[in-house]
Amino acid sequence: MKKIFTICLLALISFSASAQFGFYKKKSEIEAFKEKKVIVVLFYDSAYNAAIELAMIRNWKFSSFEVAFDNELLKYKKQEKAQEVVFLSFSKSKGSKNKAKLGSCEEDFNGLVMLNKFKRKSMPEDILAQAFCSNNIDTSDWEFELQRGVQLMNNYFEYASKAAKDADITASKMMSNYPSDKSQLLDKKLLVEDKMLELKGKKDAADIFDGEVAEVDRDLIYKALADQDNAVAYYLWVKDEKYCNKLVISAQNSELMYYETATPDKCKLNNKDLEALNSIKKIALKNNR
Repeated sequence: MKKIFTICLLALISFSASAQFGFYKKKSEIEAFKEKKVIVVLFYDSAYNAAIELAMIRNWKFSSFEVAFDNELLKYKKQEKAQEVVFLSFSKSKGSKNKAKLGSCEEDFNGLVMLNKFKRKSMPEDILAQAFCSNNIDTSDWEFELQRGVQLMNNYFEYASKAAKDADITASKMMSNYPSDKSQLLDKKLLVEDKMLELKGKKDAADIFDGEVAEVDRDLIYKALADQDNAVAYYLWVKDEKYCNKLVISAQNSELMYYETATPDKCKLNNKDLEALNSIKKIALKNNR
């Protein structure tokens, strides 16, 4: 397990900021965030707007929030200057097939972004936290994508707020050993979207993972998300300009089980990923005895 985390940490040192989930360095900053109101930015896309509001109502537990359209944000200028509000927006990566007219980031990223200041093109210095969403989102997909995105974002703040010390919430520490309960990976069926599994050698995925692995249509993954199915974990890949971000997430509460990065042409779940997941399971099983 230490080897996996060391490899991941070394990779993160050379990777861009977009490969991180949060940018806080002190627990006191997380506590200060809790007192701020989150302004959920709406755009002129009804499917996105309805889905993000529903996802926040159901899954955001960390602080208060309200919604406002992107052309209404001047009314928050005084509160923004007084650091009383933050903004939740959506950033499309440059290679995204998502047709909705939303925001973007100067440092390419695809998913939800929490911001000190709202701009349609978010600046790195304004980004507080991020949560990945798929590159290809159809109208009917928003509900599920944003449910996961808000859960991931909420989980980050909850974990950071409960950290034992400041050093535990640094980006390198969080991403080298994300503090979710890895024992949740035990006995779970792993769902992988069709055509996103690439194996070499004679062993099949179930043997390498030491558990059930199924290639399925994305709709079945979304169903597990909607049902908050405690028996399922699934594979998510998200590309930006420079990297492919590879995640394994529990369907229930979107707990992060595994994170790795690769080049944009290496997005498929492979032998190395499944071996790493198996190693995580063995460590979790040993720790639970």
